[in-house]
Amino acid sequence: MRVSVTDLDAFRSWRYSEDGSLDELLARLRREEPPTEQMLAGSALHAALEHAEAGEVTTLDRDGFTFHIEADVSLALPELREIKAEKVYVVDGLPVVVVGKVDTLYGNTVDDHKTTSHFDAERFLDTYQWRFYLDIFDADRFRWNVFEMAEGAEPRTYRVFGFHQLDQYRYVGMHEDCMDLLREFVAFARTHMPELITGLPAKSRLEQKLEESLAMAQSARKAA
Repeated sequence: MRVSVTDLDAFRSWRYSEDGSLDELLARLRREEPPTEQMLAGSALHAALEHAEAGEVTTLDRDGFTFHIEADVSLALPELREIKAEKVYVVDGLPVVVVGKVDTLYGNTVDDHKTTSHFDAERFLDTYQWRFYLDIFDADRFRWNVFEMAEGAEPRTYRVFGFHQLDQYRYVGMHEDCMDLLREFVAFARTHMPELITGLPAKSRLEQKLEESLAMAQSARKAA
């Protein structure tokens, strides 16, 4: 079974949300919905920072997007960027490969770039992304570089008007907390996404609805 750190955080957000939609979560986990422009813009800024060179800049261009840097941003970009790694966790006898990709790695510190329209520190601190990244990369400090952005006057242009950095650190019991979330996700997958366990292709929503309709029809005939 393979799962990304991003998907685990999406599951946790749904799990503890009072009005979370199961259908929307499943569509997201199965990559059934196209990315929004805001998501594409965020990916473009990540790519721009991945290839950025040392020096002062006021504009970044990448993948058809233009970012005008209005905020006071001081950002160290070490040579090790966009590093992907994975770690195998065993949940009730099931090997679970958790995959993560950090934006930069320097010593015992991993960095992650984030984009948002409104900065809310608690939203980042409550996630499990940083916990898993520290566990996977065997690091001690996780740092967010958060870019506040707003759409510009021209299509596919954005103003970067704010910049914030947040740090979190490894703590006693962090690995166990990660395992607890993984157990919840595996239980969820066994019920709602068995294809992750079996490796078989996921059934489409239409196939699922047809199966449900057939099951209801068979139950009605038996009752009659």
